[in-house]
Amino acid sequence: MKKYFVNPDSGLLRAGWRILAFVVAFMAITVAGMMGVRAILGGLPKASVLQFSILAVTATVAVFLARKYLDKRSFASLGLRCDRYAALDVISGIVNSALVMAVVYYMMLWSNLIEFNGLSWWTDSVTADVNFELAILPVVFVVAYKLSIVAWWEELVFRGYFFQNLVAGMGLGWAIAVSSLVFGLGHAFNPDASILSSLLIALITPQLIYAYLKTGQLWLPMGLHLGWNFFQASVFGFASSGQESPSLISQTPIGPEWLSGGEFGAEGSVLIVPATILSCFLIHYWVRASRQAGQRLFEIMP
Repeated sequence: MKKYFVNPDSGLLRAGWRILAFVVAFMAITVAGMMGVRAILGGLPKASVLQFSILAVTATVAVFLARKYLDKRSFASLGLRCDRYAALDVISGIVNSALVMAVVYYMMLWSNLIEFNGLSWWTDSVTADVNFELAILPVVFVVAYKLSIVAWWEELVFRGYFFQNLVAGMGLGWAIAVSSLVFGLGHAFNPDASILSSLLIALITPQLIYAYLKTGQLWLPMGLHLGWNFFQASVFGFASSGQESPSLISQTPIGPEWLSGGEFGAEGSVLIVPATILSCFLIHYWVRASRQAGQRLFEIMP
């Protein structure tokens, strides 16, 4: 009976049981954290910066504990080694997603799938004024912080603990398929979600997995995730998986939802799939060029 729970070769719980134990621990720690904050403050606004901050903390604690006591490995071994590529990979991921979202936005604009309303400058009003005011910087920083912690904890959980244990238990091919489907289903309860939007998120998730597999680290996927959400929602004015956000550009979807994404945002459009393929090419060439350049630099250093 024990062999169904413990791998005789490693002496560890089998990967499936480790994932289940992690999910239970994550949920328990998160519920305890949320209830504690609600008791202290008398409430906790949904989708607020504070709520996302709590999620980031509880996810980090749960992954750290699971990695140490279930996997018997270090937290950094998930792909959090701070080497000479870490910061560059984050920046590269952000730039990659900025380019991809720009392509999606202008492709929809030129195809009359969305209508440009003006510049909202991260406020509630829409104007043609192009003057940037320093007063809006706090709003931009808050939005960037919120999206940064979302990128941190989602990559830590999904491309970190969940995916890597799936690989250990099922092999790479099945791990990619299952983790992508789970990530898509995880967005099925977002506002204005549909079967198509959940399927499309599952189809574009492998770009994040590809970034992890190419580098062996989570920094590039985190940069991609942050850049994707920030430029999608906070620059080009799409909803981010159904979630509205202050943005630079104000625009309205006017074409068929399967092309414009509708109220769900760009991730609800089939056009996001070829854009994601472009992202994978950029990932490939970035990793190859940066590692070759880094290796040459390392060789000439005394």
